[in-house]
Formats: sequence, structure tokens, C-alpha cells
Amino acid sequence: MIRLEPLTGHHDRSGFDCGVEVLNTWLQQTALQHQVKGISRSFVAVPADEAELQSWAQSGFMLDASSILGFYALSSAFVLTDDLPAKQAKRYPRQIPVTRLGCLATRADTQGQGLGQLLLADAVNRARTAAQAVGSAGLFVDAKNEAVARFYQRYGFIPGADQPLKLFLPLW
Repeated sequence: MIRLEPLTGHHDRSGFDCGVEVLNTWLQQTALQHQVKGISRSFVAVPADEAELQSWAQSGFMLDASSILGFYALSSAFVLTDDLPAKQAKRYPRQIPVTRLGCLATRADTQGQGLGQLLLADAVNRARTAAQAVGSAGLFVDAKNEAVARFYQRYGFIPGADQPLKLFLPLW
């Protein structure tokens, strides 16, 4: 089992490698600072218990309880309706509050095993919960490339009319 929890200083950020240097660097150098300053909230996937660590070890992974298998970051933001899909843009005033999914990544050696889907589901769930207390029309993400955009589209995110790498998932 995997456990999802808020990022803290006890997590081993230096051992994380998703294969994308900008995401590695953000987790290693920026995520915790942003968390402390209230800029964003990062959540990490870690092995749930000793049995899980042993299971990973049998598969050749050298992990400990502080190892990060994946992470994502959420923050509040405003977006212009120009960045939304045309059908969605018609529903809103020119500028709307959203929850921004700033980063989502899994260790390179765990990719393709469903961890990204698990992280995304947790992010959507947390965004929906927050939106009940603080206004947020949806979850917004700037995909890094077309392959990443396709990942989000599989889970209901809609590309922007003129900017297909800007994706929106309505929460209402």
C-alpha cells in the first residue's frame, strides 16, 4: 500500500528522480519552502509500512520510510476565461478562481504502474473538498507537453480552445 501525506522535512526529497529535471529541482529545492510560506501545498506518496518496503525491496527498489514515490502540488490561482475551453468560458466572468495543479510526478522507476492516476485522484478530491469552503471553479493545469496533456484528458480535463496545453477540470 501507498500512503499519501503532506510533504515535511523528514521526506527524502534528494532521492527523488522522475526523469524531468525541472520537476526534480522544484521538489528538492522549492516545494518545502512554498509549503512553509503558504504558497502551495505538496503531497507525497510514500511506502505505507514495513511490509510495503519489503515488497519494494524484493522488486529491486532500495527505499526507506522517507522515500518519495511521487508527489503533486496544489495552490490557489485566478485564470482568465481566455485560458478555458470555449464551452466552459461562457459560464464564467472574465477571471475566475481555480485550484492549480502545479506539479505532478512519479519516480521514473515506478512510472506506468498507476501511481500518477492515484496522485491525480487524490489531488482532485482535495481540490473538491477545498472548493466547498473556498470558491474554486475547477482544477487547472499547464501541461508540459502533449503527452502530459493526453494523460490529463484521459481523466476528464478539457484543453483550452486556443492553448491545448492549458487544461481545466470543472468541479461544479
